[in-house]
Amino acid sequence: MSDFWSSKTIFAGFATGTDFNSIIDATVKMEKFRYNQLSKQEAETDFKKEQIEGLNSTLVTYKKQLESMDTVDEFLVKKVSSSKSEIATATVKAGAEEGIHTLDVKELASTASVISNDLDEVAYTAADTTMTFEYDGTTYSVDVKSGMTTKELAKAISLASDNKVKASVVDLGYDSKFKLQMRGMDLGAGHDIALSPELQAVLEGQQDPAVALPAGTPAVTAVASKNSRFVIDGIELQRDSNSISDVTDGVTYNLNAIEDGVVIKIDTDYDAIVSNVEKFVELTNQLRTGFDLVTNYENEDLDEKGVNYSLKSNSQIKAVENSLKNILATKGDGFIQGSGAGDDLYATLGTLGVKTIARTDDKNFGKLEFDKDAAVNTGGTQTFMDLLKADPEAVANVFAAAGQAVSSDESTLEFSSSMYSFGFTNPGTYSIEYDGGTLPTTGDSNTITMKVNGVDQQVGYNATTQLATITEGDAKGLSFKVVDTSAGTHSATIAIKEGKVKETIKALDEITAAGTGTFNVMIKEYTNQIDHPVYGLKKKMTDELARVDALEKRLIAQYAKTEKTLSHYQNIQSMLEFQLKSQLADK
Repeated sequence: MSDFWSSKTIFAGFATGTDFNSIIDATVKMEKFRYNQLSKQEAETDFKKEQIEGLNSTLVTYKKQLESMDTVDEFLVKKVSSSKSEIATATVKAGAEEGIHTLDVKELASTASVISNDLDEVAYTAADTTMTFEYDGTTYSVDVKSGMTTKELAKAISLASDNKVKASVVDLGYDSKFKLQMRGMDLGAGHDIALSPELQAVLEGQQDPAVALPAGTPAVTAVASKNSRFVIDGIELQRDSNSISDVTDGVTYNLNAIEDGVVIKIDTDYDAIVSNVEKFVELTNQLRTGFDLVTNYENEDLDEKGVNYSLKSNSQIKAVENSLKNILATKGDGFIQGSGAGDDLYATLGTLGVKTIARTDDKNFGKLEFDKDAAVNTGGTQTFMDLLKADPEAVANVFAAAGQAVSSDESTLEFSSSMYSFGFTNPGTYSIEYDGGTLPTTGDSNTITMKVNGVDQQVGYNATTQLATITEGDAKGLSFKVVDTSAGTHSATIAIKEGKVKETIKALDEITAAGTGTFNVMIKEYTNQIDHPVYGLKKKMTDELARVDALEKRLIAQYAKTEKTLSHYQNIQSMLEFQLKSQLADK
């Protein structure tokens, strides 16, 4: 019961004995029906919002986890070992072929350097001057001050060359003597240091040009930078680095010391690849469990309150779930099955033994299942491990291809490049048809027309290189060499492959996009339903409470007035009854 004005609490019916409080409470309770409906609706909306926020967060986490295996290099794990890791090691990418390589390290790549004689704490005592040194063909000037210490001189040398040459000082630990070392920052032959005579004299220990150095003082000379020299598989080579990545495809050799007889062995890490597949299946099943938890959620407390919190029939959730399931159940974009150079051994996860459980009596119905040692086809004998060992890259492509391309007939069209990584060339298969007799024979920027999947499209053509680049449509940015330029109609199919991990990630990018993602739009709608300043549930509830509160105050005022009136007449009645009794008593 609310307080009446003037902070005076009204106890309606105190004088007359009429229970106006109950009347007011009953009326207010009845009038709160609309508020209670809104409160219940707010609870429903807020609960659904929290469920969608949780599901959206689960999708974002799933996407980040998949990004650790969304390229063939990450998925198709190769392992490498070195017989003398202290001499040389190696790292490998997916494209590295299995095999053994022999390596003899003859020389390590080094930088140019200069080491001074033993210097005093003060390196220079004569008048201020400018000295120079040359590095990599550029001359640098050093401002040398009178009284400059060896440490100050080192700092000035580094600053003069913008740290292209770094100078440092070593305290020899006796007689306050120091050595100054200059070191170029570039490995490989040709990046040398040359000192001016004045600077060389200071580094030899001459503090003042007027005071000659003692006889027999050793001269300071610069050590030239050198290339690394090594022999790989019987071929002697030089490089300007100790990290060699341009000799064996997919292999980077790291040279650490000089010695012969290093054996580098490269193998496919089948266990690691199986772990990637198992991780993919596990993560996907966790996501599907997340969908199940949201759509099949039950809460007894909310049930008792009559809160309609269920999202079981929500079409947007179902659409997202089905979309992600369909991606994993269908053939990968850009995979060609049939005869020809572009034929793919595998194009679906199912052909590799990653299948959806379709047994309705199974508690994991709708989840993925995978067993590396089970037959991939009913009645067959080949297992995932058999397929993996037969062609590891073909298996990895189904999962993690990211723009790999192939031509169905390289004697007609030879793939050159695409703009897949920039988002211009979409994955898929592109059947390209042209008449070789109509191709320009001169000019590097011709515009011609070719049929792409049966539709005429603009294509840029360089007659010198015979490179054609599609400039519109889904194949925009796809470039290929026209090998067969003879008269007549020719055709070939170029495929841009995209594995299921990459396709799933791209779908998740759209689904979880900050402004336009399916669930973020739903969350925004739920938030507006609750918090919008004009039509939000909180605003409506506030308005309803204000209306009921005002009604309660009016009822209190009305019944207080009624109580006063009734009390007045009750007093009159009591007085009349008293007078009547008095008159009757006098007779």
